Amino acid sequence: MTNPYQTPLNWARYPLTGFDNSFERSTFLTGWLIQGTVNKQLLQSALQRVMEKWRVLAGRLESIEGTKNWQLAVPLDATLPSGYRTFVLTETTSDVALSTYLTLPLEQSHESLPQSLFLHPSTPRQNLAWVNSDSPLTCWHITHFPARGAATPTYSCIGFARSHGVFDGIGASMVMNALVAEMRGQEWDLPAMPSEGRNPNPIIEVLNRTRSMPQVKGEVEVPYSPLGLKGSLWMVGWHLRERYWRGATHRLFVVPKDCMATLVDPVKAELRASNEASTVTTGDILVAWALKSIYEIGTDPKTIVHCSNFANFRELIETAAGEPGLLSHYPHNAFLPLPYPTTTVEAINATSLVELARELSEYRHGLGLAHVAAAHHILASNALTMPVHPKAQDTLVVSNVSASRIMETDWTPIGSEGTICSYRFSATPNNLVIGNSVYISGRLPDGSTVLDVNLNAVRMENLTRAIGALKSKIWVGSV
Repeated sequence: MTNPYQTPLNWARYPLTGFDNSFERSTFLTGWLIQGTVNKQLLQSALQRVMEKWRVLAGRLESIEGTKNWQLAVPLDATLPSGYRTFVLTETTSDVALSTYLTLPLEQSHESLPQSLFLHPSTPRQNLAWVNSDSPLTCWHITHFPARGAATPTYSCIGFARSHGVFDGIGASMVMNALVAEMRGQEWDLPAMPSEGRNPNPIIEVLNRTRSMPQVKGEVEVPYSPLGLKGSLWMVGWHLRERYWRGATHRLFVVPKDCMATLVDPVKAELRASNEASTVTTGDILVAWALKSIYEIGTDPKTIVHCSNFANFRELIETAAGEPGLLSHYPHNAFLPLPYPTTTVEAINATSLVELARELSEYRHGLGLAHVAAAHHILASNALTMPVHPKAQDTLVVSNVSASRIMETDWTPIGSEGTICSYRFSATPNNLVIGNSVYISGRLPDGSTVLDVNLNAVRMENLTRAIGALKSKIWVGSV
């Protein structure tokens, strides 16, 4: 259905994919806490320039009539009508001090700041709301914390909200890279304008073209579960139980650089001795460590566990198409869980950190185009599908977005005196908080790694203890 609120313009349209559909009921939000006062006018001007140049971002989400699928409408007129909104930017001033929410200097473990500091209440929380409200694709919100005395600094929260049914983390980082370039007055790589009328989606095109290729033929297991009404109710009930019965909370851990070295360096040294260091990444080691830490105690050893660790597949599509850079400006969802098998809590605890990291690396390298094709078939064929293994009794969701460097966004051109921390949220229509998740958010200026986690009380204590053990090793080594 074409949005009835749109001003008549020349439009390009192209469909989104099943990878987008699976997140249609989530608005993803990245927030930054900075020292200083954000200049709204400077931010607004930079956003206007980005939207003018990258017209996909100035578009609108539409539902495709007669289907449960979505498409983007992109305005192509050289000059957009003055009344046409290309983004939303709101601001407010807090009536309480920042110290109401957290202590500075930042504690190495602290509760997340409230989502409301980064998100305006009117922001849509599902695709249908984005369509019905004729909302621009990106919404930005500033909360100011004025100085409480002559010698005290000001602080600001900056929130960037977008439908997770349109953008993934890599796409969000593309937006931020363009915005930072405009704030600095620098040139950036402009995406090509789509053609007027209907355009194909490059991922769907490549998957259709490669359907008969040997690397796509044959069945592969992908960790997705179609959910009917019963499955949906079970999933909601599980997350509610984690939150209200098992005490799940949203916390951030700031892991010092030296702690990370204490964790990673010995593993890499042992792998180098066996000539395997080049295939195992810091990310593999962190995921292995998270699994061993979180499931150390408090979970039945026979519990079947799956780690849903998301990976970007843009390069696989580009290689299959023979077109390097084909998706270099593709901001939509292009990730899926790595093909990890299920395991048990008992097996996780019995496997050494080095061996588990090695195994995870092997499974990561096994991701291929066949997995992308199989996943898209499941997602496109089922209205509601979750990235959980059908045989798993317990799922740990992991997302490593540190490579996107979105946390390191430079806000100094518009008033920042430095970023203190960054936060991640998934805003849903029913305020459901997804439990049992670990996000590797990135690094602070001092080299510390930020882990943004939602875990029940027992597992949070397990992770806290594991981080404490890393700190103890540093303390012992310094004595």
